[in-house]
Amino acid sequence: MNRTGKRNIKKYFFKKTITSIIFIIFIIGFSIGNFIYAYNPLVACLAKEKASSDSLKDTIAALEATIEDSVLDKYTFVETYGYVQRLLCKNEESNFEVVKDKTGILHYTYFAEAANPVYTIAKRTEAFKKNLKDKNTKFDYVMPPDKDMVGYTKFSTGLPNNYVNETTDAFLGLLKQNNVDTIDLRKNLDKSGIDPDKMFYRTDHHWQTQTVFWEFGQLVNDFKTKYGLNLDPDGFYTNKNNYNSITYKNSYLGSMGRKTGISYAGVDDYTIMYPKFATSYNYYSKTGSQVFDMNGRFENVLLTVSPFTTDKGTYSLEGDKYDTYLLGNQGITHITNKNNPNGPKMLFVKDSLTVPLAAFLSTVCSDVYLVDPRYYPEDIPKYVNSLNLDYVFISYSPQDLTPDFFRFYQDK
Repeated sequence: MNRTGKRNIKKYFFKKTITSIIFIIFIIGFSIGNFIYAYNPLVACLAKEKASSDSLKDTIAALEATIEDSVLDKYTFVETYGYVQRLLCKNEESNFEVVKDKTGILHYTYFAEAANPVYTIAKRTEAFKKNLKDKNTKFDYVMPPDKDMVGYTKFSTGLPNNYVNETTDAFLGLLKQNNVDTIDLRKNLDKSGIDPDKMFYRTDHHWQTQTVFWEFGQLVNDFKTKYGLNLDPDGFYTNKNNYNSITYKNSYLGSMGRKTGISYAGVDDYTIMYPKFATSYNYYSKTGSQVFDMNGRFENVLLTVSPFTTDKGTYSLEGDKYDTYLLGNQGITHITNKNNPNGPKMLFVKDSLTVPLAAFLSTVCSDVYLVDPRYYPEDIPKYVNSLNLDYVFISYSPQDLTPDFFRFYQDK
């Protein structure tokens, strides 16, 4: 090899060495910066978990989620990646965790070969009913609708099918076989008059406010048919004309949108509804050591404007508009309608879809209680049996039909 060839080889390896050194310096610098950036959120998360959870598994999961969320300049990377996926016309992101249906709406999904087994969760639900202290208390499973709507939602060939509606059908069928009453809010949704594209948020798994309000009316009708409970004889409380409605255009980025980026998912409008008529409430919630106790009108204590006023940005959890109602998910929540002291007392063991539904339902009840198993680590049946209740409901969305949500009456 001549001298020119040797010099070229040396230059080549010199460039590679310099590039490697720069890359290593960048990685080290980014890691140090990211540690500094994530330190306070990790400390706060650890303190919160220490106060509210006795489970090491839950603490580790919370820390992992905090680490994932606390990445320096995270959403610049997210937006760049999402934009590239959009240019490539891809209908999936995050290794098929989030997919687009044929109308461009995002969904959480996973690969499955058949419906999930439901025997265990059905038996735990049956045990919950049988162990209610007051046998006069009515018990039902209330099934919210899913974003994957039968007869409407279509996916491109090759995208995963999680058989969520098949799992739901099997679960409700097994409950009926075991004499557990059910209310299926998936039925008649096509008669709501709401555009199917507007029933759920495009960037989130939750139902939109107008869908929740319509289902509130359906639930009131179901209570009348099933129990003879005439909560709204004049149709006043279920009439949307008796509520103020404010829409914030292009203001909401849901959990799926935060994973894929605005450039891939777009953003949603967010609507809040609250009564025009006079209301008076007490709101109480407790999650770990954090307690809220407030009195006032519906819009003052059952709504919060903080997600609209935060300066932490669209991507922040503090900016999650779905937490507008009832301060979002809490361990236990108790809503007292002071204007209806003789109304029914209801309790929901629930996930997040029930939150705005319970807010509207409170207009026709005396008391509404909520218990969320993700934030209430104590004995849920014991808490339920400590209360004087007329109705007890379990209400988890189809995506949450897993043993983790049915942790009462564990199998022996």
